[in-house]
Amino acid sequence: MTDEGDKPRLADRLKAAGQRGRVELTREDGLPRKAGGAGKRWIRGLWEVRGGGLYALGFIVTFLYLEIREFLLDDIPQLYNLSGDFVGGLISFAIDFFIDTLMNTIAAFMWPYYLATWESPFGVILLVAAFLLFPMFVKEPLEHWLFDGKPPEPEKKEKDKKVKQKDDKRSADGASKRQPD
Repeated sequence: MTDEGDKPRLADRLKAAGQRGRVELTREDGLPRKAGGAGKRWIRGLWEVRGGGLYALGFIVTFLYLEIREFLLDDIPQLYNLSGDFVGGLISFAIDFFIDTLMNTIAAFMWPYYLATWESPFGVILLVAAFLLFPMFVKEPLEHWLFDGKPPEPEKKEKDKKVKQKDDKRSADGASKRQPD
């Protein structure tokens, strides 16, 4: 049997955990900055994959809108109403969540169509205005925020060319070393 005096009490552990949480929230490089960084990295990744223009911004905004709407109107009530077989309900929820996210991704790809058909003719006018005004007023400040003031990385094609050139050079160097004089 162990002595109860040697173990930290539950209250002491909870107090220490609360103190650690307070430190994480107030530190300069604490949790809020890291969480914002993760969201920013996710948006930056989508931005780069979708081409870094108006289409990318429309995709991100549409996807976030659809996911938040789905979460508030469908997922929260579904979780709240779990009853009976709890594990089965969680599995069903996870499958539904995955399918809904996939459907929202597909819908987000089609955002220009939804905007163009919205409140015709105003949707078309808004879409044309966005295509004209985005490069002039929105793209540069948005990229400045996403990339912390640094220019975005070159396109993947340019990166692939550089990697291919390095690989070709390495293979040529290796071949010349193996050939006898």
